[in-house]
Amino acid sequence: MTKRIPAIFLLTALLFTLITGCSGNIGRDNPSTADGNPSSSSSGNTSAGEPAGRKESGSYTKVVMAFMNSTGSPAGLKDVETELGKNTGKSLGLDVGLLILDLATYHQQLMLMLSSNEQVDIYNSIGIGYTSAINNGYCYDLEKDNLISKYGQEIIDAMEKKYIDACRVGGVLYGLPNQRDMAIGLECIVIPAKYLDGICYDYASMYKNPDDEEIFTDINTIDDIFAKLHQKYPDKTVYVPLTATLTQTSDFDQLGGDNFGVLLNKGRDLTVVDLFSSDTYRNLCDRMYRWNKAGYISRDAMTNSASQDVQIKAGTAISFATAGKPGIRTQMTGLCGQKMIVFQMGENFLRSSGPASLAWCMNSKTKAPVAAMKFFSACYTDPAISNLLCWGIEGKEYKVTSDGHIDFADGVDANNSPYYNNVNWEMPNQFIAHVFTGDDLDIWDRMIKFNSEAITSRALGFSFVNSSLATEFTALTNIYTQYQKQLEFGFTDPGTGIPEMVNKMKKAGLGKYIAEKQAQLTKWAESGDAE
Repeated sequence: MTKRIPAIFLLTALLFTLITGCSGNIGRDNPSTADGNPSSSSSGNTSAGEPAGRKESGSYTKVVMAFMNSTGSPAGLKDVETELGKNTGKSLGLDVGLLILDLATYHQQLMLMLSSNEQVDIYNSIGIGYTSAINNGYCYDLEKDNLISKYGQEIIDAMEKKYIDACRVGGVLYGLPNQRDMAIGLECIVIPAKYLDGICYDYASMYKNPDDEEIFTDINTIDDIFAKLHQKYPDKTVYVPLTATLTQTSDFDQLGGDNFGVLLNKGRDLTVVDLFSSDTYRNLCDRMYRWNKAGYISRDAMTNSASQDVQIKAGTAISFATAGKPGIRTQMTGLCGQKMIVFQMGENFLRSSGPASLAWCMNSKTKAPVAAMKFFSACYTDPAISNLLCWGIEGKEYKVTSDGHIDFADGVDANNSPYYNNVNWEMPNQFIAHVFTGDDLDIWDRMIKFNSEAITSRALGFSFVNSSLATEFTALTNIYTQYQKQLEFGFTDPGTGIPEMVNKMKKAGLGKYIAEKQAQLTKWAESGDAE
């Protein structure tokens, strides 16, 4: 990995807006390189040999970058785009546009754009799914014409090879991992301190060590806390269930990034099994059903599109599940705009799909792959660009403190900041950006240690190619979507709901899907790549 500089420092929108930093016409017909050498033109997608640079018209090639946050396009987006453009114009000879969509609409809107001719050059695959993006033909081969080795070698230097290789599917590098918590702390529950104080709960004495960010506990403790919270605050939703809760709380390995054939027991055994017939899935659904029956979950949970942090800020909800990691307490406090306490019941675990779960991809329809790769590279290696993406503009959104951290600028907080996405974990490389007050300055060293010391699935590096099973995958996904919230939000008795869902899945080809996944995994393991 490259040397990191010392740090000094998931929905209410229904429409998306593509905001650009300049109003000039963007053309890519026979653009020139930064040094004035013209490139060759081609029909369709521009070849990987096309450089980025200023055109005769005076405008730069523009690269549009798409990602999501919990609330959508921030008010200060245009200013951040302008600052990015100043930087990349000078250093790379290109302009940048940011397309920031809210979590609730990200999947639908991004899929629509990728399937049309609307410009999106690079994007984070969260929400649409990395495998789905590949199968739909939305991902550019990053090694085509030596693209990444010519214009993005610094990315390869910045990331560990095992994480880059984990993003290969069928041997092809369609996406890039980002610098973050590859592992997750399982079974974390987040609760605002004010509600725990309201029930006189002595959480402060529960930390094993003074510097701990999480309180390590068990389900009995959480049940006790929830019961007291429900009694004290009967008008509030005690727990907000999320579709991500299954993977954040259960210790199975999602082979290939889907739940249709998994490894149980943290991937120690390379036997692919049906998750939905397992005790692991039944136990989660039983818990949610019990909490729902107790009145902890809102009756409109399956239709409420407001993110957990929005509900917390509005005072209508109290807790939700998340994945633990170094800095999680500070992140959750910033996300929810108030002091949050994190309880963790599970171990730290690195799935085989972890590195690719938030893969950054290049649109297969991009007309400027070189420009896109150059900007990709800068996102991973240039602290100025990473800080703009993560934190916004110094003096407007944040200020540098005397001890080397950053904090909100004067008069600014999480609620009124013009640009505060709080999705640094989604950015290409947050490790080279400033560290916010509340996190230790060595947090990224701690993150590397967290990743390396987590229990790691033996299947790390394996990728499942399911293109020959597209019909089965679609049918299985539709069935799961039909039942997921009913079961995982606690609205259907698992004793009847799970067998009903599994029976439909078996008829839709679940057994065939699992068998193919096992065959590919066995072949991969026999090659000597298994941990």
